[in-house]
Amino acid sequence: MADERIVSLNIGSQQVSGAVFSRLPGGGLRLDRIERTEYYGDPAEDDMRRAQALAALKEVVASLKLKGAKLRYVISSFPVLTKFASLPALDGERVDQIVEFEAQQQVPYPINEVVWGYQLMGEPGDIEVEVMLAAVKADELGEIDGMVAEAGLTSLGAEISPVALYNAMRFNYPDLEGATVLVDIGARTTDIIFMEGSRIFVRTVKIGGSDITRAMSKENFGANFTAADLKKINVGFVALGGAYADHEDPEIAGISKVVRNSLTRLHSEVMRTITFYRSQQHGGAPGMVLLSGATAGLPFIREFFAEKLNLPVDYFNPFRNVTVASSANRELVTSQAHALGDLVGSALAQVGPVPVELTLIPPAVQASRTLDKRKPALMLAVAALVIFLGALGFYFSQAAKFAVAQTSKIDDRAADLRNYSSKIEDLKAEILSIDRRKGPYVDAVRNRVYWVEVFNYLNSRFQNDLVFLTLMEPLSGGQRIIAEEGDALLDGSTSGESIIDAFAIEGLWRENARGSRVVNEYFQALKDDSLVEGANPFFNLKEVDIAEAAKVDPGTSGDRFAYPFQMALPLPEGNQVKFTK
Repeated sequence: MADERIVSLNIGSQQVSGAVFSRLPGGGLRLDRIERTEYYGDPAEDDMRRAQALAALKEVVASLKLKGAKLRYVISSFPVLTKFASLPALDGERVDQIVEFEAQQQVPYPINEVVWGYQLMGEPGDIEVEVMLAAVKADELGEIDGMVAEAGLTSLGAEISPVALYNAMRFNYPDLEGATVLVDIGARTTDIIFMEGSRIFVRTVKIGGSDITRAMSKENFGANFTAADLKKINVGFVALGGAYADHEDPEIAGISKVVRNSLTRLHSEVMRTITFYRSQQHGGAPGMVLLSGATAGLPFIREFFAEKLNLPVDYFNPFRNVTVASSANRELVTSQAHALGDLVGSALAQVGPVPVELTLIPPAVQASRTLDKRKPALMLAVAALVIFLGALGFYFSQAAKFAVAQTSKIDDRAADLRNYSSKIEDLKAEILSIDRRKGPYVDAVRNRVYWVEVFNYLNSRFQNDLVFLTLMEPLSGGQRIIAEEGDALLDGSTSGESIIDAFAIEGLWRENARGSRVVNEYFQALKDDSLVEGANPFFNLKEVDIAEAAKVDPGTSGDRFAYPFQMALPLPEGNQVKFTK
């Protein structure tokens, strides 16, 4: 008898949860059973995580009696790269090729080393379509898939947490108008998911509950990560701003302030993402914020985000339109509903069509599917082999005479083919020569506008006339590549090719009320472009501190109208160009 259960499984960084659902008439969903097992320790310590995750997975499988079940499981966004791209409307025959080309541009790994998938977004008739790409390294997904197999389950592929949560949000909150933001705070990452009509936008930031625990451990609220994590869970809360009194226990009061400081960093990323969504994705202003994930259970976190964002904030309830049977663990559903949305989203994808359906197929699952498709052909091949062996003896007795007659014909044909082969090799050599000759022309076209782009970009970041540039010089490996006027080439040669990988700029800042801070503000304006997720900044300043990159005369003497400064601005690989001396 076929298994009619709808099984969902979520494998997170610090928990494994599973649920069994039933389909209701009219496309509804009923939760029958649910289990969740957490494990502790720093998720960054990979030597123990697999054993802990496998033990938790086996516990959930045994509790729900899932052994032997075929299912798609949900993985966290930590190992997954999610990108969005706009493409012209395409017909069905070319879309796969164009999207694969786009994936090769967007994914920073060789395409044959990743498992990737995509979902086309938008409405019929749109001039452009939005493509959501998701990619994960094949070995990382293969390791998770191996755990699923060891737990006695048959894998059908992996879904990603942001997509499952988005589907659950669309199902449970169809009445929300305008843009809604779901902030899913996991152990290692936070997913910021936008829902606006049929639109979706996702940004993942590397801030999560483990960062709060790590900050507590550094402040000695627990001798190690595990002890600090338990304190966070048992007594931790978000300190309220303003005139609220501290907790009477000094240690608990200190923990609450550490939690607030960590969440303040997350709030900054949420605000940055909202700004990016509105300016770059042309989305609307959010009207509501929903919180999900285990860390969202910290007391007063809703009040914290409501105060910071100045928006209505509520906990995400994935069971809002889902029937909960009496056989389900109601205490778990009531207390941890905000952390169980992935299970509902995965179940909905099995009930019927969902707004976004994106499954990553691990190499082992793909190989199994390929083998299943080939089984009928293999069976036919075995039958044909038996017939062939029976006829083989007769064939060889007749083939000898025929082979002699054909040998001379084959020799003549081989001579003709050798002539063609020689011509092909000549053409290949000609193509290679043409490729070599076209290189300088391609570089010339690019270099024609390159310097204009550099000047325009640097000029666009000036906020006032208190700072101005006097010199801009290209660098290669930290060294000058252009000699002073009238000098010989710096390396003593008459020609050579360098890669411009940075610019050294010099300038002056004029006396003003803010002093030399105007130089810092100019540098920060350049750096802010590097911090926007998904953008293509001109300079690679994401990990660069102004103290490392700039030398600024503080102007304390007050004896001059302007004071000098210098900066070294590294270029990302995509903006580096060749320079021929």
